[in-house]
Order: sequence, then C-alpha cells, then structure tokens
Amino acid sequence: MRASLRAVMVAAMLVAVSIGAAGPAVAASGSEPIGPNQHFIGLVNGSNAIVDVHTVCAGPVSPGRTGPVASGQTLAVARVARHHGFTGPLSQVYAWFVQDASGPTPQMVTFTSYGTPHRVPAAVRVPCEGTGQVEFSPCPFRAPCVFGWKTNVVRVRFVNIAV
Repeated sequence: MRASLRAVMVAAMLVAVSIGAAGPAVAASGSEPIGPNQHFIGLVNGSNAIVDVHTVCAGPVSPGRTGPVASGQTLAVARVARHHGFTGPLSQVYAWFVQDASGPTPQMVTFTSYGTPHRVPAAVRVPCEGTGQVEFSPCPFRAPCVFGWKTNVVRVRFVNIAV
C-alpha cells in the first residue's frame, strides 16, 4: 500500500512539473537513482520558482559584502518528464551557488538520487542581499563534459535575516 501511495505522489509531482506548474515543486519522499538520459529540475528549499535563500550577515550590509547561508536550507533534484536539465550519458547531478565567494571553486553538492535533499554546505558564501542562481549540472563546475548534457538553473533571492 505504501509503495503504491509513493508511486501516485511521484506521478503527480512529475505531471505538475512537466506542464510547467508555477508553484513550488516538492521532491517526493524516498529516492530513485539518477540515471543516464533523464530530465531533471533543481530544487532550492523545495522549490524551482524564484526562491528566498536566507543569509546571516550581521551589521550594516554594503555592496559586494558576502556571508553565510542560514542553516537548515536544502538543495535537491527531482526527475521530470521532459525539458529542464538533462543528464546525457551521466548518472549524477552537481549543484552550486553561482555567486559562491568561498574560494576559486564554489562549494558543490553531489546528487546520485532524486528526492534526497542535502543541506547547503556551511562554507558557502553568497551576497548578503540581492539575486543569484543555483546551477544544477551533470558535470562538475568548469569540468570538461560529454555531449548531450544540459544544466538547470534556479533563480534565488538572497534575504539577510540578521538585520
């Protein structure tokens, strides 16, 4: 009974995402391995719409200032029927904040299954306020990749909760 309920929930999520639902897309419970030639979307805090990402930047905020992402926020990947990202011949998806200022290479999260949220790494440093993007890609940051893959980008809004 539980397996059939899970199948119905996953099917409903895939239908909603594939027809372009404007609301949040929520990853189903459980996990399905990411495989080759699959379409996917990235989720930030459970959504693929413009998402608020809370930052913690105490004191006055100035242009260019960066700070940590508040704890408890997540990244995840959901499988969809078509469009969005595409794994090509690969079987994993990497995610990172494009604006991560923690070093020369952004902090990456690696996904090998759908519906399994991972916390944003504590070392991530993003603008205290403003807009940004989280990139979900079958290839690691700046790595040469194979033919046929496609990234998915989720737009985010950084909101400083420490002021």
